[in-house]
Amino acid sequence: MVKLGELNSVQAARLFADYCVTQGWSVQAEAEGPDSAALYVDEAQLTEVSQALELFLQEPGHNRYYEAAWQRSQLAEGMGSLWTGLDARAFSGPVTLLVLALALLVYGWQLLAPMQALSALWIEPQSTGVSLSGLWRWFSPALLHFSLTHLVFNLLWWWLLAGQLERCLGSVQLLSLALSSALVANVAQYLLVGPHFGGLSGVVYALFGYFWWAGWLNPAQGLRLEKGLIIFMLVWLVLGFLDVLWVSMANWAHLGGLLAGCGWAWLLRHQPGRPA
Repeated sequence: MVKLGELNSVQAARLFADYCVTQGWSVQAEAEGPDSAALYVDEAQLTEVSQALELFLQEPGHNRYYEAAWQRSQLAEGMGSLWTGLDARAFSGPVTLLVLALALLVYGWQLLAPMQALSALWIEPQSTGVSLSGLWRWFSPALLHFSLTHLVFNLLWWWLLAGQLERCLGSVQLLSLALSSALVANVAQYLLVGPHFGGLSGVVYALFGYFWWAGWLNPAQGLRLEKGLIIFMLVWLVLGFLDVLWVSMANWAHLGGLLAGCGWAWLLRHQPGRPA
């Protein structure tokens, strides 16, 4: 990383760094004294971050910077609670590990033969008939990921949420939720946008929706999320539809998965969870 510059306020430097992180830029603020801090940035992002810093210096009180800082603090709070007392054995059910393995294998296939992998797993109208291979295409886009960041982000959430749900409700319930939400998410994205998409995030949003509503409808199951994470995931969904983010997202898949997960929480609202 290279030094971008210095600000005569540690708080302002951290505020700007928080904003940059939410924009996908690698920026760090390091205090150099009680009233000064240095900003460091990835050299490849120096030009665009320099332009953002000029804008920040012109209007440091703009709401966009405080919203970014709040968003990061809420996410950190929620993630801290989610990771408290983490035991890897509690997140290693067979369905959880199977989907992890399949997604990793597909990503390796994409690296070695990208066009072959996409051709085999994308939804194609001429291939979605009554044959097994055609039906599989309505589910298989969930295993496609287009960057390492995309893959790691989705698999981390899958491992945390799916592992807890599998431990609490069993492998059959997790498999049923995963398959049905993948189908709903993929069909929604395909019909409303088109066939060229991928990612496990529709299923992740289904798990999020389940935890969100189960925490309200059936708290005895013990599946719940902190308020900060709920707000973050909902805001992220809305921002995706507003098309103001730096990444392209399968927004209808996210919404379809969320609704499917909420529906499962309602269907299982009277089912007790297994003891931890």
